[in-house]
Amino acid sequence: MAHIIIVSFKEETKAIDALHKMKELDSYGDITLYEHLMIRKNENDKYDVLNDQTDNYAWRTFTGMALGGLIGAFAGPIGLVVCLYSGTALGAILDVGHYNFEDHFIAKVTNKMEVGDITIIAEVGEDSAVFIDNYLKPFNVNVIRTEADIEFDHYIDEQIDDIEDDIEDEREKLKKATANEKAKIITKINALKAQRKAKLADLEAKRKSTLQKVKDKTKSKIHTLETRLHDYEDSISKSISNIRKNRLKKRIKREEEKLFQLHTALDEDVVD
Repeated sequence: MAHIIIVSFKEETKAIDALHKMKELDSYGDITLYEHLMIRKNENDKYDVLNDQTDNYAWRTFTGMALGGLIGAFAGPIGLVVCLYSGTALGAILDVGHYNFEDHFIAKVTNKMEVGDITIIAEVGEDSAVFIDNYLKPFNVNVIRTEADIEFDHYIDEQIDDIEDDIEDEREKLKKATANEKAKIITKINALKAQRKAKLADLEAKRKSTLQKVKDKTKSKIHTLETRLHDYEDSISKSISNIRKNRLKKRIKREEEKLFQLHTALDEDVVD
């Protein structure tokens, strides 16, 4: 079953060691580590993101808005949960109810990071909580866990389920495999992970396409309202004109705010 795992630390070395432990479990076949991200909260709405693909584990610094754009690259539940947990602008404008998040989970993850916190957010496949919980027990941390297929059903469909089932089958084989067989099985698991990621990216592209259509309609509505506002300026009755003008200005402001949010959700710079 796919779960979202959230673990926070005060010390960088412990956080990196814990991530190593989770990767070990993945290599043993005890869990499947689909996606993961480690972030550290700084002051002034800035975040460090760990690049764990290098030997020196370099950090890159992003503003809250830029972090939201980065997370857009993580199609699926991890992107949304990172945004909710870090409180970035992208997370703030998402319609959480659309993703069927339960209230108690939102309360757990929304804007929980404090300055200096280092948080691992990962999407994992696991048959039991025992493996991760036992491996992380020496760190004396609280593991927040939720079922991804319940909390993010918008991105889970039959094709994703089939891929996950194949991964679980291969993971079971890995546990019983000989040394010579393990390399082939790990290669197949990695290929299935890539296939799953590509499918989620396709779903994310469809989401953005829908947002783009809404954005275009919003811009058209703003243009129409501005035209009507201009026409009212030449109205015969000044008092009525002012009332209508103020009402239109409020509507235009609401539409402009909506347009800004769509820009953010589409990971665009606001240039219009």
